[in-house]
Amino acid sequence: MEFFHFDWETVPFRMIAFVIAFSLHEWAHAFVAWKLGDNTAKDEGRLTVNPIPHIDPFGLILILFGPFGWAKPVPINPLHFRGNKRLGIVYVSAAGPLINLLLAVLFMVLYGWMYQAGYLSDRESKLTIALNETLLNCVLINCALFVFNLLPIHPLDGSKIIRFLLPRKWDRFFYTLEIYGPWILLLLIFLPVVRGVILDVPLAFVLGSIEHLAGRILSLF
Repeated sequence: MEFFHFDWETVPFRMIAFVIAFSLHEWAHAFVAWKLGDNTAKDEGRLTVNPIPHIDPFGLILILFGPFGWAKPVPINPLHFRGNKRLGIVYVSAAGPLINLLLAVLFMVLYGWMYQAGYLSDRESKLTIALNETLLNCVLINCALFVFNLLPIHPLDGSKIIRFLLPRKWDRFFYTLEIYGPWILLLLIFLPVVRGVILDVPLAFVLGSIEHLAGRILSLF
Protein backbone atom coordinates (compact mmCIF):
# COMPACT_ATOMS: atom_id res chain seq x y z
CA MET A 1 0.00 0.00 0.00
CA GLU A 2 1.30 3.44 -0.88
CA PHE A 3 0.03 6.78 0.31
CA PHE A 4 0.97 8.57 -2.89
CA HIS A 5 -1.07 6.25 -5.06
CA PHE A 6 -4.62 6.52 -6.33
CA ASP A 7 -7.29 4.11 -7.41
CA TRP A 8 -11.07 4.34 -7.21
CA GLU A 9 -11.46 1.14 -5.17
CA THR A 10 -9.70 2.66 -2.18
CA VAL A 11 -11.53 6.01 -2.21
CA PRO A 12 -14.19 5.16 0.43
CA PHE A 13 -11.58 3.77 2.82
CA ARG A 14 -9.18 6.65 2.21
CA MET A 15 -12.01 9.09 2.81
CA ILE A 16 -13.00 7.50 6.13
CA ALA A 17 -9.38 7.43 7.29
CA PHE A 18 -8.73 10.99 6.14
CA VAL A 19 -11.82 12.38 7.89
CA ILE A 20 -10.88 10.66 11.16
CA ALA A 21 -7.27 11.84 10.88
CA PHE A 22 -7.93 15.51 10.11
CA SER A 23 -10.83 15.81 12.59
CA LEU A 24 -8.67 14.65 15.51
CA HIS A 25 -5.70 16.63 14.21
CA GLU A 26 -7.60 19.92 14.20
CA TRP A 27 -9.37 19.11 17.50
CA ALA A 28 -5.95 18.59 19.12
CA HIS A 29 -4.80 22.04 17.98
CA ALA A 30 -7.98 23.60 19.35
CA PHE A 31 -7.86 21.65 22.62
CA VAL A 32 -4.28 22.61 23.49
CA ALA A 33 -4.93 26.26 22.58
CA TRP A 34 -8.00 26.22 24.83
CA LYS A 35 -6.04 24.65 27.71
CA LEU A 36 -3.45 27.42 27.31
CA GLY A 37 -6.14 30.07 27.70
CA ASP A 38 -7.14 30.87 24.10
CA ASN A 39 -10.88 30.45 23.41
CA THR A 40 -10.70 31.52 19.75
CA ALA A 41 -11.14 28.03 18.29
CA LYS A 42 -13.74 27.08 20.91
CA ASP A 43 -15.81 30.19 20.19
CA GLU A 44 -15.78 29.33 16.47
CA GLY A 45 -17.02 25.79 17.10
CA ARG A 46 -13.69 24.12 16.34
CA LEU A 47 -13.18 22.44 19.73
CA THR A 48 -14.94 19.30 18.50
CA VAL A 49 -14.20 15.94 16.88
CA ASN A 50 -17.18 16.47 14.59
CA PRO A 51 -15.54 16.65 11.14
CA ILE A 52 -18.07 19.09 9.64
CA PRO A 53 -16.66 22.32 11.20
CA HIS A 54 -13.15 21.28 10.15
CA ILE A 55 -13.92 20.50 6.51
CA ASP A 56 -12.40 22.56 3.75
CA PRO A 57 -14.59 21.52 0.76
CA PHE A 58 -11.82 21.90 -1.83
CA GLY A 59 -9.28 20.09 0.34
CA LEU A 60 -11.72 17.25 0.93
CA ILE A 61 -12.57 16.92 -2.77
CA LEU A 62 -8.89 16.72 -3.69
CA ILE A 63 -8.44 13.58 -1.57
CA LEU A 64 -10.76 11.88 -4.09
CA PHE A 65 -8.56 12.70 -7.06
CA GLY A 66 -5.04 12.91 -5.72
CA PRO A 67 -2.71 11.91 -2.93
CA PHE A 68 -3.36 14.90 -0.72
CA GLY A 69 -5.99 17.08 0.89
CA TRP A 70 -6.41 19.38 3.86
CA ALA A 71 -8.79 20.71 6.49
CA LYS A 72 -9.50 24.28 7.60
CA PRO A 73 -6.72 25.53 9.87
CA VAL A 74 -7.78 26.08 13.47
CA PRO A 75 -7.70 29.80 14.37
CA ILE A 76 -5.62 30.70 17.41
CA ASN A 77 -4.57 33.92 19.11
CA PRO A 78 -1.23 33.43 20.90
CA LEU A 79 -1.75 36.73 22.77
CA HIS A 80 -4.30 34.86 24.91
CA PHE A 81 -1.86 32.10 25.88
CA ARG A 82 -0.78 31.89 29.49
CA GLY A 83 2.96 31.90 30.05
CA ASN A 84 5.49 31.82 27.23
CA LYS A 85 3.63 32.71 24.01
CA ARG A 86 6.26 31.21 21.70
CA LEU A 87 6.27 27.90 23.54
CA GLY A 88 2.48 28.00 23.44
CA ILE A 89 2.59 28.10 19.64
CA VAL A 90 4.99 25.14 19.69
CA TYR A 91 2.65 23.11 21.91
CA VAL A 92 -0.40 23.88 19.77
CA SER A 93 1.46 23.12 16.54
CA ALA A 94 2.87 19.82 17.84
CA ALA A 95 -0.50 18.61 19.15
CA GLY A 96 -1.92 17.85 15.68
CA PRO A 97 0.92 15.62 14.39
CA LEU A 98 1.24 13.88 17.76
CA ILE A 99 -2.43 12.91 17.80
CA ASN A 100 -1.97 11.46 14.31
CA LEU A 101 0.97 9.40 15.58
CA LEU A 102 -1.12 8.14 18.50
CA LEU A 103 -4.00 7.25 16.16
CA ALA A 104 -1.62 5.36 13.87
CA VAL A 105 -0.43 3.25 16.82
CA LEU A 106 -3.98 2.60 18.03
CA PHE A 107 -5.21 1.55 14.60
CA MET A 108 -2.16 -0.68 14.08
CA VAL A 109 -2.80 -2.39 17.42
CA LEU A 110 -6.48 -2.80 16.53
CA TYR A 111 -5.57 -4.24 13.14
CA GLY A 112 -3.08 -6.66 14.71
CA TRP A 113 -5.59 -7.79 17.34
CA MET A 114 -8.35 -8.37 14.76
CA TYR A 115 -5.90 -10.23 12.52
CA GLN A 116 -4.74 -12.50 15.34
CA ALA A 117 -8.33 -13.11 16.44
CA GLY A 118 -9.25 -14.26 12.94
CA TYR A 119 -11.70 -11.46 12.20
CA LEU A 120 -9.84 -10.59 8.99
CA SER A 121 -9.30 -14.14 7.74
CA ASP A 122 -12.30 -14.36 5.39
CA ARG A 123 -10.86 -12.71 2.28
CA GLU A 124 -14.08 -13.28 0.31
CA SER A 125 -16.27 -11.29 2.71
CA LYS A 126 -17.01 -7.70 1.71
CA LEU A 127 -17.15 -6.73 5.39
CA THR A 128 -13.71 -8.23 5.98
CA ILE A 129 -12.28 -6.43 2.97
CA ALA A 130 -13.82 -3.13 4.13
CA LEU A 131 -12.44 -3.55 7.67
CA ASN A 132 -9.01 -4.50 6.40
CA GLU A 133 -8.76 -1.57 3.97
CA THR A 134 -10.17 0.96 6.44
CA LEU A 135 -7.80 -0.02 9.25
CA LEU A 136 -4.75 -0.08 6.99
CA ASN A 137 -5.64 3.29 5.50
CA CYS A 138 -6.16 4.71 8.98
CA VAL A 139 -2.65 3.59 9.91
CA LEU A 140 -1.08 4.83 6.69
CA ILE A 141 -2.81 8.20 6.44
CA ASN A 142 -2.22 9.07 10.09
CA CYS A 143 1.47 8.18 9.67
CA ALA A 144 1.64 10.26 6.51
CA LEU A 145 0.02 13.26 8.18
CA PHE A 146 2.41 12.94 11.11
CA VAL A 147 5.47 12.94 8.85
CA PHE A 148 4.15 15.51 6.37
CA ASN A 149 3.03 18.05 8.96
CA LEU A 150 6.34 17.94 10.79
CA LEU A 151 8.24 19.11 7.72
CA PRO A 152 9.73 22.57 8.42
CA ILE A 153 7.92 24.15 5.48
CA HIS A 154 5.32 26.92 5.74
CA PRO A 155 2.40 26.58 6.44
CA LEU A 156 2.94 23.13 8.00
CA ASP A 157 3.12 22.61 11.76
CA GLY A 158 6.82 21.74 11.59
CA SER A 159 7.71 25.24 10.40
CA LYS A 160 5.99 26.79 13.42
CA ILE A 161 7.62 24.33 15.82
CA ILE A 162 11.13 25.11 14.60
CA ARG A 163 10.53 28.84 14.17
CA PHE A 164 9.24 29.41 17.68
CA LEU A 165 11.77 27.12 19.35
CA LEU A 166 14.59 29.15 17.84
CA PRO A 167 15.57 32.64 19.09
CA ARG A 168 13.65 35.62 17.73
CA LYS A 169 16.58 36.61 15.51
CA TRP A 170 15.56 33.76 13.18
CA ASP A 171 12.03 35.13 12.67
CA ARG A 172 12.98 37.23 9.64
CA PHE A 173 14.56 34.18 7.98
CA PHE A 174 11.39 32.10 8.45
CA TYR A 175 9.23 35.00 7.35
CA THR A 176 11.19 35.09 4.07
CA LEU A 177 10.80 31.32 3.62
CA GLU A 178 7.01 31.60 3.93
CA ILE A 179 6.90 33.01 0.39
CA TYR A 180 8.36 29.80 -1.04
CA GLY A 181 6.59 27.30 1.23
CA PRO A 182 3.61 26.46 -1.04
CA TRP A 183 5.89 25.99 -4.06
CA ILE A 184 8.15 23.64 -2.12
CA LEU A 185 5.11 21.62 -1.07
CA LEU A 186 4.02 21.27 -4.69
CA LEU A 187 7.46 19.92 -5.57
CA LEU A 188 7.20 17.40 -2.75
CA ILE A 189 3.81 16.18 -3.87
CA PHE A 190 4.37 15.95 -7.61
CA LEU A 191 8.10 15.15 -8.05
CA PRO A 192 8.73 11.49 -7.11
CA VAL A 193 12.49 11.95 -6.67
CA VAL A 194 12.13 14.80 -4.18
CA ARG A 195 9.22 13.08 -2.45
CA GLY A 196 11.11 9.81 -2.16
CA VAL A 197 13.98 11.38 -0.22
CA ILE A 198 12.05 13.82 1.98
CA LEU A 199 8.76 11.97 2.56
CA ASP A 200 8.84 8.31 1.59
CA VAL A 201 11.98 7.43 3.55
CA PRO A 202 10.86 8.88 6.90
CA LEU A 203 7.34 7.55 6.29
CA ALA A 204 8.68 4.01 5.83
CA PHE A 205 10.73 4.40 9.03
CA VAL A 206 7.72 5.61 11.04
CA LEU A 207 5.51 2.82 9.68
CA GLY A 208 8.11 0.21 10.58
CA SER A 209 8.51 1.66 14.08
CA ILE A 210 4.76 1.70 14.65
CA GLU A 211 4.42 -1.88 13.44
CA HIS A 212 7.16 -2.95 15.86
CA LEU A 213 5.59 -1.01 18.75
CA ALA A 214 2.14 -2.47 18.03
CA GLY A 215 3.66 -5.97 18.05
CA ARG A 216 5.22 -5.31 21.45
CA ILE A 217 1.91 -4.02 22.81
CA LEU A 218 -0.02 -7.04 21.50
CA SER A 219 2.54 -9.41 23.03
CA LEU A 220 1.55 -8.11 26.47
CA PHE A 221 -1.96 -9.53 26.16
